[in-house]
Amino acid sequence: MLAHYTLTPKLVFIFMLFTHSTFSFPLLHLPHALSSDPTTKVTPDFVSSTLLRPALFTRAIYCGESNVTKWDCEPCRALGPDIHVIKWGGDNAAVPNYIVAHDNSTNTIVVAHRGTNTKNFLSILTDLEIKHVDLDKSIFKHPDGVTVHVGFQDTFKHTSSIILTEVKKALIEYQSHSVLITGHSQGAAIATLGAVMLHEQLDSSIKKSVVVFGLPRMGNEHWANYVDSTIGSEFHRVTDRKDPVVDLPPHLLNFFHPSGEIHIEEVDENGQATKVAACPGQENKHCSAGNSIFHDEWLNHRGPYFNNILFSCKK
Repeated sequence: MLAHYTLTPKLVFIFMLFTHSTFSFPLLHLPHALSSDPTTKVTPDFVSSTLLRPALFTRAIYCGESNVTKWDCEPCRALGPDIHVIKWGGDNAAVPNYIVAHDNSTNTIVVAHRGTNTKNFLSILTDLEIKHVDLDKSIFKHPDGVTVHVGFQDTFKHTSSIILTEVKKALIEYQSHSVLITGHSQGAAIATLGAVMLHEQLDSSIKKSVVVFGLPRMGNEHWANYVDSTIGSEFHRVTDRKDPVVDLPPHLLNFFHPSGEIHIEEVDENGQATKVAACPGQENKHCSAGNSIFHDEWLNHRGPYFNNILFSCKK
C-alpha cells in the first residue's frame, strides 16, 4: 500500500519550496548548526521501561474506534486488560484519532494520537500547511517569538480544550499523579503541542512523560528551546533509521527539532531494534539529522521501531 509513496519526501520538499514563495515566508535560513556530541547507547531496559508502552498505546489508535473502545486488538492485548478508554476522539481526517485512557497497571492517564491518514486528503493537507504562525497566546503561557507549523497548531486546537478537561477530570477520578502523552507522525506533532499545554496547565506535582515517534519538525528555534525549557528530560522523540519525515520541513524554512532524540540505528529481521542511541543536542549529525534525503527509506517511518512494532493495526 505504501510503495507508491517512495518519492513523497522529495515531492513534499519541492512543494514546501513552492509554498515558501507563495505564502511569503521569512527569508530562507541557513542550515542549523548540528551537534557533533557523541551518542550514548540506549539499553534494552530503558526501551522496555520507557518507550514500549507508549508505542503500543500509539499503535492501538490505528485499530479503530470499535476495537479500541472494546479494548480488543493486538496492541491492546499486549498492553493488558487493565486499560479503561475514557475518551475516543477525532475523525481520522481533519483531526487524527486520539484517546484519553487510564492505565491501571501504572495508574497513569494516557493521551495518544495516531498519525496521518494517507488515504484522506484533509489529513494529508494538515501536513502540507507549513506556513509559520505565532504560537497561540490563548493556550500557551510564554509564546513570545515562538512560531509553529500552522497545520499542526490548527489541528491541535480542535481538541486541546477537550483533552485538557478530560485529563484533569481523570486525574481526580483515578487519584493519579502521572500523565503520559504519546503519538506518531502528525499525531506526534499534536502530542508535543499538547504536552507543552499540559505541562503549563497541570500542577507541578503531576509527573508528565512525553514519548513521540516519527516527529516532523514543527517550529522555529524559539519553539525548540521552548519545548526544551518546558518539558526537559521527560521529552523523548524516537526516530527510526532513515525515516525522511523527521527531517521535514527542512531547516532552511526555519524549522528545528527540540532535544530528546532517541535514534534507532539498526533493526534485525525479527523487527527488534539491535542498536539504539541517545542523541545529545537538538539536532545531532550522528542521528537522524545526519541522514541524506537522497538515501531515505519511507517505510522506516512506519517501523518497525522495536519489538516489531509497526504503526498500523496489522503487521
